[in-house]
Amino acid sequence: MKSFTTQQFVFVIITVIGLSIFTMAKTNVFAQQNGFTEELKFLNQAIPALENQDKNAKKTLFDAEEIMEDKLKDNPGAVNAEKRIEAAIKMVNEGNFQAALEHTNEAIKSLNELNK
Repeated sequence: MKSFTTQQFVFVIITVIGLSIFTMAKTNVFAQQNGFTEELKFLNQAIPALENQDKNAKKTLFDAEEIMEDKLKDNPGAVNAEKRIEAAIKMVNEGNFQAALEHTNEAIKSLNELNK
């Protein structure tokens, strides 16, 4: 059975760490390049439903929030937008569509700023 020398072992460890860092950096860059395009798509789709006082807007808002959950740790600036979406969902539940519309528009504004 062949054993590794200390140099070989260190080389393997450094290579594994380097590849891990590269992979994490590449993933983060990918997330940043895509920004919040999908979330904005869902939020913009919710606007007409909210204007028509359609409770189905809640599902679209939930879809946007679900996608955001995975991005919050890498994008702390998006927390405000995510909280606005949660507030919009709550307002739809309460039947306050005007407030839901305002929260949704503020979330869109925040995400557009982050995409710049």
